[in-house]
Amino acid sequence: MALILGRPVEQPATSSVSSLPSAFAQACRLSRTEPELLERCRRELADRFETDQVWLTVQSDGDLPNRVGPTVDRTDLVEVARWSGGQTSIAVTTVPDHAQGLRAAATPLAFGLALVLELRLVLLERQEALDDAVFQLRALRQVARLLSSAHSTEETEHLVLDFVAEVFFSWWACLYRVAGAAFVPRSLRSLDLERVPGSISRERLEAAVPLGSGIADPREVARTVDLPPGAELLVPLDAGGERVAVLVLGARLNGLPYGPAERDLAATLAFAGAIALKNADLVERLQNAATTDTLTGVFNRRAIEDRLQAEISRSVRHQIRTTVVLIDLDRFKQVNDTLGHAGGDRYLVLVSQILQRHVRTLDVIGRLGGDEFIVLLPMTSPQEAIGFIHRVRTAFRALLQEHPEFVETSMSFGLAEAPRHGLTPAAVVEAADAALYAAKRQGGNAVVVAESP
Repeated sequence: MALILGRPVEQPATSSVSSLPSAFAQACRLSRTEPELLERCRRELADRFETDQVWLTVQSDGDLPNRVGPTVDRTDLVEVARWSGGQTSIAVTTVPDHAQGLRAAATPLAFGLALVLELRLVLLERQEALDDAVFQLRALRQVARLLSSAHSTEETEHLVLDFVAEVFFSWWACLYRVAGAAFVPRSLRSLDLERVPGSISRERLEAAVPLGSGIADPREVARTVDLPPGAELLVPLDAGGERVAVLVLGARLNGLPYGPAERDLAATLAFAGAIALKNADLVERLQNAATTDTLTGVFNRRAIEDRLQAEISRSVRHQIRTTVVLIDLDRFKQVNDTLGHAGGDRYLVLVSQILQRHVRTLDVIGRLGGDEFIVLLPMTSPQEAIGFIHRVRTAFRALLQEHPEFVETSMSFGLAEAPRHGLTPAAVVEAADAALYAAKRQGGNAVVVAESP
């Protein structure tokens, strides 16, 4: 109280709220959440004016108003302050009895709160953008690991598909590769097990999404191209002037659309995925060139020896049998002399096709050179291998009927068993070769099993 002309008077209203700025700053420091901050500030006003009848109402763009304070059913509340800034507005209300006293203190408080909440929104947006950037960097790091490691084409297809589907939380995704006049599904990842996408016309797709055009909107492409139902993103994998593959993604698990940020990331991942697939294709071709006979497409000598070593080791380890069959084409020189080397090559290709049609998945075919082939029959005894030889000879007779120019030829077979006839590829092949030589001494067109050691 102060004296003026001998009479006591009230202190100015500001004296009762002189510490509000520091209290507001402390509330900002101590609060961990927005509701906590609002309640602390409301409580400071309520304590200063010795009434709990104070409410703060916050509203952001697109959100419903959020009123903080005690439950009340009164309709005569008075708004004593309001401040709007950016996307946020703050209103302070109270009962009529306290409106006059609160008005001076509520306005700066509303301004401060609006500013703090607006800054919080900005920071959240910045944090979201930072989180997106960190996520994209992690995604690119995974892609770098993918590119730095060698995988088969099939493995790489699955890796690219799984990686992109996980990055975007897609319900389903399908990777298509070129096969003639169409893009055909090569790898599918889907939570909808009944979804079986069909092939896509290569001509129509490349007309709708030209090479190098980037990410496409399926709604536009679907006018001319048959895409799977529910497709929401089409990602061409283009690199080096070539369309390596196409990815089609369905809706996202989080329900969010594929926005500009997702499209930019998809474009980056698409290029990296295309490079990974091209590298895998190249590695596979190089491996095939190193292990495959260029004329017939079966294993060459070096590759077949490696496989035979592995089969011998497995035979010893698991106490099973592996039969080695050497095949020599009788009178092959006569074919070359009569039909020329082109005719001889055609004859070798036809014989290799017979062998490939009549082996099991676990069997291995190789060409040792010239007119000599070798077949590895795991988990098979020489007696059981006779069934395979019978099928081959039957198919060979049909070949001679279809191609009479080869009618004077026949096949000789020499069989050996691992590990009974040897523990090394050289020993087993030598035993089979001795049996083949015995078959040739009989005039050819014969089957001989190596003698027991």
